[in-house]
Amino acid sequence: MNRDTRDSGSALLMVMILMVVGGVIATGLLTYSQAVIRARPALHERITGAEAVKSGTRMAITLQREFGPSDCFTRSVRWTIADTAVTATCSSLSSYTTGRGRIGTIITANGGGPSNIVTPSWAGNVSTALLGDVSINTGALGSSSSSLLSRGAAGAFVWTPTNTGWWQMVGDLDGSTRAYPALPQVPSYSRPGSQAAIGSCVLYYPGRYLGTTPMTLTGGTHYFASGVYYFERPIVVSGGAQVVFGEGLHSGCAVDAQAAYASTAPKSHEITGKGATILLGDVATLTVQESSVRINRRVSTASTRGSEGVSIRTVNFGQSNASVTIPADTVLLADGSTSPVATHSIVPIANSSPVSYRTSSLVPATAWAIDVRLSGSNVSANRFIADGYVFVPNAGVRVTGNSSAYALSSTGGVVAMRVEHSMNTAPSVANNYATGIVSETIQRRVRLSVIEDSDMDSGAPGAVSTAVLEVHSDRSYAINSWVIDP
Repeated sequence: MNRDTRDSGSALLMVMILMVVGGVIATGLLTYSQAVIRARPALHERITGAEAVKSGTRMAITLQREFGPSDCFTRSVRWTIADTAVTATCSSLSSYTTGRGRIGTIITANGGGPSNIVTPSWAGNVSTALLGDVSINTGALGSSSSSLLSRGAAGAFVWTPTNTGWWQMVGDLDGSTRAYPALPQVPSYSRPGSQAAIGSCVLYYPGRYLGTTPMTLTGGTHYFASGVYYFERPIVVSGGAQVVFGEGLHSGCAVDAQAAYASTAPKSHEITGKGATILLGDVATLTVQESSVRINRRVSTASTRGSEGVSIRTVNFGQSNASVTIPADTVLLADGSTSPVATHSIVPIANSSPVSYRTSSLVPATAWAIDVRLSGSNVSANRFIADGYVFVPNAGVRVTGNSSAYALSSTGGVVAMRVEHSMNTAPSVANNYATGIVSETIQRRVRLSVIEDSDMDSGAPGAVSTAVLEVHSDRSYAINSWVIDP
């Protein structure tokens, strides 16, 4: 049998082709490998660089936390860490300031005048006793006219008439306009009072506190976890009680995490954000007598929009009479839309009855929504501090006392029918008296970048560590992100 020899030598040809193709691939791989090896430092060098920038970032976070939210702790600084030079830079991303362009004190009474403001004689006149600008509604029923006390170009305070209603002058300044404060959504759950305790620390949870019998806190230590509190019953704090509303700059006998996991804490505790907002509806008022009440500034969440930066607020369905003219409130919902307060309601649990707000029924001409007496002998149990907006346009704010061992601070702005501060003597510590408006940064987000210098100098890419940090005035902080590229 004859063999077909037409394919003789074909295998050799295929081998030669494969060798050429393989050689091209091998050459490419070798060229790429050489480029990578030349461009990248040795493994131990990369590890050293990565550890250096990580350590530098930890240092930058610590320094920024200690520096606080007023600004970046530095714009750029160079360190040497484990024989590796790194450069740390800081850039500000966003910040939250307390003043928000608010007018410090606004008097809402129809036909108001300087007599609607009483300040301590030892503190000087109105312009020195109250921080920030002062506005008094001089118009009669339904009219839109006010007088604004502000600092002129020469530094002196002058009264300037304006054709503006008081309701057009309240709230945060956004460009050239102001936003009238909105209410947050009504809290979901009704609370009987305290529902838990940790040792001697009595705990309360955000929600609705209903009824007409005063809720009395006499002596002891009390902590109201962060969130929104709606009262229809008066609150009375007396007997040297130590009370802190919300977590924040002023520390209480507990923190939110402890309150949430207390043995008898409600499952639906509704603790949100930081700080607290107190809403006063129906007959609710706040009375403090020789005790310590501190309200930490509210930082809201999407579900509690409207409570941001507000410490105390009355609920108003609107009124216009000889005493005062007040617009009806609106409720700011979680999705950013608004609802009239009179028609706003929620259904907390499936098939349950809707719950809603009730308007404050205080008599404008005579009622004090906030009534504080500071005549105690120890400042630690004789103080009233509200870090946010005090917005009670249908009633008054009164603080009295005959002791020098007190602290009064309300620096987020006050809106009321009348304001009376009748402390007979100056506080023993000068900084313990401050009312009106103080603008300060209490929260800031920054980007911290730490770059390995040695590799930058040689032209090769070095290790880079970038962290986004959020720091608060109480020195608490959160690391939003942290990325390392070795």
